[in-house]
Amino acid sequence: MYKKLTITCIGLFFLFIAGFSQNDKTQQEARAGSATAEPRRVKGKQYPPLKLNPKEEPNLEKPYRVPTGPLIGDKRPHTPLIQLKQIQFDRNGKPVNPAGAAVDFYQFNNEGTGNGVNPTPDVSVASNAGVVMLSYNSRIRLSLDSGKTFSTVDPTTIFPSGPVNDGAGNNISAGFCCDQVMQYVPSIDRFIWFMQFCGNGAGGCLSGKNIIRVAAASTADVINTGATSWVYWDITSTSVESTAGALDYPDVSYGDNWLYISCDAVNTGKLVIRLPLHEMQLGSGFTFWYTHPTDGGNAYGGHVSQNTGNEVYWAGHVNTSKMRVFSWKESETTYYWRDRDINSWTQSYSSNTPTGVNWLSFGFPGNAVIGATRRGSEVWFAWNAGAQGGFSNAYVEVVKFRNTDYSVIQQMQIWNNDYAFAYPYFATNSDNEVGISLGWGGKTTEANHAAGFMGDFVVYYPRLSTSSFARYGDYVTIRKFNANGRMFSAGGYTTQNNPGKYQDVHYMLFGRPGAKGGPNK
Repeated sequence: MYKKLTITCIGLFFLFIAGFSQNDKTQQEARAGSATAEPRRVKGKQYPPLKLNPKEEPNLEKPYRVPTGPLIGDKRPHTPLIQLKQIQFDRNGKPVNPAGAAVDFYQFNNEGTGNGVNPTPDVSVASNAGVVMLSYNSRIRLSLDSGKTFSTVDPTTIFPSGPVNDGAGNNISAGFCCDQVMQYVPSIDRFIWFMQFCGNGAGGCLSGKNIIRVAAASTADVINTGATSWVYWDITSTSVESTAGALDYPDVSYGDNWLYISCDAVNTGKLVIRLPLHEMQLGSGFTFWYTHPTDGGNAYGGHVSQNTGNEVYWAGHVNTSKMRVFSWKESETTYYWRDRDINSWTQSYSSNTPTGVNWLSFGFPGNAVIGATRRGSEVWFAWNAGAQGGFSNAYVEVVKFRNTDYSVIQQMQIWNNDYAFAYPYFATNSDNEVGISLGWGGKTTEANHAAGFMGDFVVYYPRLSTSSFARYGDYVTIRKFNANGRMFSAGGYTTQNNPGKYQDVHYMLFGRPGAKGGPNK
């Protein structure tokens, strides 16, 4: 009798947990929309270089203003401060890893790209085996030796990059402009190259209609053709219900069976699109699915989760003490969202450098949830927050949710009272550790980039900036290194003087000591 009662109680307990989200009165749902896309192919450098719009600006969006919620918690640090350590190099520029270090750096490449780089490089990186593709705005750098050396790839010589017309001759987008994102999907052995085009409206790149382009190529094709052979699909903003403005501020992740793209439908809300990986591997046409931008108003500016497996996540703020968490199972065409209380935070943020520059003054993406990754049954989210209570500098707020009932597991901060932190980006490696790439600076240093492992309470930077622009971002990235899933690839930049004032994009490859398969092991 005792054993039967125990089994019954345990069974009821798990039924309660399983049914929790179904009984959650805050949960809402919507059926995704669908559209189709047809493939096109390019090979070689077929086009003369296109002179891009001299007014190119990757992102002039205004951030979503988060309402102030009721005070929950004490607005003080609940985790140790984050330390900063500089990577050491030998005379040949090779990282030196001291004995006993928590992290080894296997590769660093300081691009030295010089003048002419847009003040917001928007760095994204993807890698597999010896191939590294590094994008920043309209520029691409390619390495075939694990990041030791890089060459330049001009997208406008590979793809048709001018204004785009539909089959009836109607213009549906101005030319290629700006935001790019790189990913590598190991299950189909494809590098994914996301490109954004300008809107065709009179108000500039973010007005009117535009297209986004998604290209795919195998590792062998990238190596054998110098990244000039691709299958690609163009998606028009109006086909995914973005009718008040163009699509902007992208991110890309992948699950078990789908590729995920998040974009802002300008002046409307966050949009998540999923494309079938199998058809992308085949290079065929396909039906894709998308969320309705009007459902994602408070997730505006947010990014889609990395390492997402069989369910994808994104989030926004109802107010400064309540989050809205979205989810979409790969097996369903219905997506869901629910609201959860969290400890309060302050939204206004700024940080002045020694040269008097507020490197966070531009404001976008504001407090949007731009750090997102899955770690087993946990979903991690992060965003920029302002000085408050026990924080004398801008910092990063982090919340971990349980993906069964969306209860808060932990809320923590990335902070240091000597420096500000902003622009967090997460990824998860094969050891189920979360890596972070982010910007930092203020008071005694200019705006810089750093990366490391969450939970170590230290991030590492390759060198310091000597100057700053009054706008950092709009994003840096970190990815699981697919040749060895225990390691991370990260992309960022510093701002340097002499000659002039320029952005210097860099690539970092790192992991735990003893990680097998690294280029220096």
